[in-house]
Amino acid sequence: MQDMTHNEELKEIGYTIFPGFLDKHFINRLSKDLDVWIDYASDVRRKTGLGDVMEGVAHHVMGKDDSMADLVRMLPFDEVFREYFDGPYILNSFGGLKHVKGLSGDYTHVSNFHRDVRTYSSNLTLLINVLIMLEDFTVPNGATRVIPCSHKVEERPDDEELLARSKYLTGKAGTVVLFDSNLWHAASPNKSGETRRALTLTYSRPFIKPQMDYCKLVGNNFSSDPNVMQVIGFRSRIPQNHMDWYQPFEGRFYYLDQG
Repeated sequence: MQDMTHNEELKEIGYTIFPGFLDKHFINRLSKDLDVWIDYASDVRRKTGLGDVMEGVAHHVMGKDDSMADLVRMLPFDEVFREYFDGPYILNSFGGLKHVKGLSGDYTHVSNFHRDVRTYSSNLTLLINVLIMLEDFTVPNGATRVIPCSHKVEERPDDEELLARSKYLTGKAGTVVLFDSNLWHAASPNKSGETRRALTLTYSRPFIKPQMDYCKLVGNNFSSDPNVMQVIGFRSRIPQNHMDWYQPFEGRFYYLDQG
């Protein structure tokens, strides 16, 4: 919206857009690495007996020294997030998808309007979504739809209102959208026959449990920047035993400044 800051847009309409945030070279790196992660995730699902469900989707694309790690190390939108949460935040989840027409194991639940938090909180922001367009998002190839301002009310809008008020988030590759996780949103059917790659991250307040133990996944040498390590969760860990718990201040797992 005109004359609003990004955080004002987040608070007022529930989302904000950064066109051309990533350059073409980095987009290409992310796209190639995403395909590798999708193949890896598919292999793991078959080994665990899940078969071809969630085809084209990779969860928790961390643990390698690749462009995904570089993206997290960039601390994208750090200033926006710290204002949004009014303090520190951590990585809660990091995944990606390649949306293609007619996938047999389509990730169908995301095509229904939903929120990404199960606990509604109107006064305390808990989680924020990051949608990174690695390819152009268009209506034919299934661009994400959102319901502006729907983060302000607890109840789900009825189907008629969802259809009437939904807005397509279209944009060029490299565009990034941040949106309040209370915002009702949905993927759209890809009717184009073209791929639509995207990365999806969430960040949360440090006391919210992340979906994966990213500290263990990336290790103690992930970055020399203490701010990056804090965002990974190294200042808000869970002690594993009594020796972890009974530590002097400098050796604590959860620090006082993490909320």
